[in-house]
Amino acid sequence: MSSKDEKKTDPFTALDPRNGSTTTTGEAIITTLDDADEALNFLETHPEKAEIAIQGAAILADPKSLKRLIRKTDLTIAPLLAAVYFLQFLDKTTLSYTAVMGLRDDANLKGQQYSDLGMLFYVGLLAAEFPTQYIAQRIAKLGVYLGVNIMLWGFVLGCHAACTSFAGLAVCRVLLGVFEAPVAPILVLIIAMWYRKMEQGRRVSWFYVCNSLTQVFGGFVAYGVTFTNGRFASWRIFYIAIGALTMVVGALVAIYLPDSPVKARRFTDAEKVATLLRVKENQSGTQNAHVKKEQVLESFKDIRIWLVMLATMLSSIPNGGISNFSSILLTTFGYTSQQALILNTPSGAIGVVVVLSVGYLSDKWNDRTLVMLISILPTILAAALMIGLDPNGVPKNKAGLLAGSFLSGTFGAAFMLLLAWNASNIAGHSKKVTCNALTIVAFCVGNILGTQTFQAKQAPGYISGKISIIATLAALCLVIVVLRLYNDWLNRKNRRLLADVGAEEQEVMKEKMAFADQTDRHNPFFVYTH
Repeated sequence: MSSKDEKKTDPFTALDPRNGSTTTTGEAIITTLDDADEALNFLETHPEKAEIAIQGAAILADPKSLKRLIRKTDLTIAPLLAAVYFLQFLDKTTLSYTAVMGLRDDANLKGQQYSDLGMLFYVGLLAAEFPTQYIAQRIAKLGVYLGVNIMLWGFVLGCHAACTSFAGLAVCRVLLGVFEAPVAPILVLIIAMWYRKMEQGRRVSWFYVCNSLTQVFGGFVAYGVTFTNGRFASWRIFYIAIGALTMVVGALVAIYLPDSPVKARRFTDAEKVATLLRVKENQSGTQNAHVKKEQVLESFKDIRIWLVMLATMLSSIPNGGISNFSSILLTTFGYTSQQALILNTPSGAIGVVVVLSVGYLSDKWNDRTLVMLISILPTILAAALMIGLDPNGVPKNKAGLLAGSFLSGTFGAAFMLLLAWNASNIAGHSKKVTCNALTIVAFCVGNILGTQTFQAKQAPGYISGKISIIATLAALCLVIVVLRLYNDWLNRKNRRLLADVGAEEQEVMKEKMAFADQTDRHNPFFVYTH
């Protein structure tokens, strides 16, 4: 059979951007499969591609088969991502629980040293973010790489139990940040690989809700551990137990989390094809192990990315304060240390409802911006209550302050939607990796600043920390609106660019751009979610 005949019978020829022009200027985008997305390489080089193309199309055409595929994807991906994010948030906030379990006295922490320990985690995270994402892209083994890092951070967490000074705790906190650095970016990449844009907000909420679940779980466990009467301090037992659990989960992730749809061992080749064709409309691809310098540079030039970074930083400043001082604030309202641990749990339960509702509504309404704004307002109210009812560390109304504490965490859903925005609004694998890393860098900077807004010299009122929550979240609302308007402008610009291109030619170009591993700014068919 001639090469011309092969092209005619090739079921995936329409997706291959090497065949004909793929841009509005008539230029070919790529010349080799190495430059394309991993998905195209799999589809084009599979020895039985004609057969799996038919089988994959049959799965997509049958509603029951498609539903089974989505359910299988959810069961394969969601539990592992949820477990990872559950432990990631629990492990970095163990400091808040152990602070009222005797850690500060046993380690002889003075002045700002406790705040500095909260900050040092983010210093390690910040320092490791770009190197760890570069390594993850180059080895293209996301599941194994993430699992190994989880086991290492579990070991480091257990090592906290052996610390007797600020210096030892400082080293552990930095290393904890280093090994947790790959988590959020890799989880966002995985969601973008496996799900359509209209499904991503809800799926991100499924793992991000674990931030709130940890408040419930961690509060009850820490409360229970305080009743132990043994040779070891309760906070040391807490660190060892959570560290061991983390290492077990890390091993499960390394074994069972697929690196990408193409490499999913539990999926048949037909299911892999169906998954890839299902997410084709995203125009964002799956994976490419080659670091493309032009995409990295574009990340730094893209105004959208800087707006996302600014929004992330503004949402993270309150997080840096609240996550490390929530238990301490409750003691300043007049509750005992044990009561503070158990009273942290209702805010976690509220967070579960808010995060799941926000994820669901953002997909249902196809509107991240409005839902994000709704999630921020209760936290602004909570901070106002904590200032008005406890201006100088002298509580005026314990019930009102407790209500403020319960509402203080709803803003976390805004950062969850920023992660969903990254999953939906960035194309080109090197750009996705770079932008996710930049987002976490902004997250680190915000959290570092947040830990310092609560000054020891202002205890027990911590007035500057409470004021910073209101100021930063108000600014965040403004940035979110600007980002929404900019996304809409980019969509109108793409529509104008395609206005003079015929419908048939548009369809051909759109197919070829789907797995060409091009960035969102170089793909006129890319649609930004708002």
